[in-house]
Amino acid sequence: MKLLLKFIKLLIYTNCWIGLGAAAFTWQYYLIFDLEVNYAVIYFAFFATILTYTFQRYVKLVNRTQVNNERLQWMQRNDLLVKAMMIVSTAGCLKALYEFNLATYAVLFFSGLLSLFYIIRLPGKVGKNLRDIPNLKIYLIAIVWASTSTFLPYLNHGVEGLPIPWLLFITNFIFIIAITIPFDIRDLHLDEAEKKTIPQLVGVNNAILISVVLLAINIPLLIFISSYFLWVSLVSLLSAIALVIGSRKYTNDLYFSFFVDGLLILQPVLLYLDIRYLEHLV
Repeated sequence: MKLLLKFIKLLIYTNCWIGLGAAAFTWQYYLIFDLEVNYAVIYFAFFATILTYTFQRYVKLVNRTQVNNERLQWMQRNDLLVKAMMIVSTAGCLKALYEFNLATYAVLFFSGLLSLFYIIRLPGKVGKNLRDIPNLKIYLIAIVWASTSTFLPYLNHGVEGLPIPWLLFITNFIFIIAITIPFDIRDLHLDEAEKKTIPQLVGVNNAILISVVLLAINIPLLIFISSYFLWVSLVSLLSAIALVIGSRKYTNDLYFSFFVDGLLILQPVLLYLDIRYLEHLV
């Protein structure tokens, strides 16, 4: 059990778990529209997420004189591994970028700027990073995740005859908002009042209600877009609702960083079972 826990922490703290979530969430595009997978896009989603999250947390580590966060303490103890992860993920991103078409770089430039200034202070008079601007943090996260998981595969598939996937963008945006709210609930005692996160504005119970409603909207939208009734994917919905409700009483980082983030993997996997296997049995 200790060995399993150690392995799970390694997956989380190296950001490989959230990287797998990004890869799976992007793979969902190909499942829904029944298209051949462009693996360069999947690899990029995986490595870019690892690089972004590792870099953001490494900046936090460098800027703190005292580290009392378990994840940052782990990074401090494993400094060489953390730096190696950033080097490897950078190389993985560059390899994938070589295979992308030019239109893709606009999406990546936009997402990259948002990710960079999410942790680094904006130049000029603002003097803040984007995450510290009131009401903005959760929507920035959702925009970056939704745009890269829809427009990145769309632009690299050959868009002739394919409509712009705005509805899938909205669906993914809603899903990311829903599963990010629990993290804001977890951080309620850490976030400054000026950040005006959803739990700060409406309270924990109402924040949970908002998340549950968004999750309940997400599945019908996926059904509409895919033209399949997603029987097994209802398990993902119920799991997500249970985890959101549980965020009120759980504070362990593994609960959020493994199980809640794991919904990014669970939904596409169950979607795959629905579309590839179960629909043919009905």
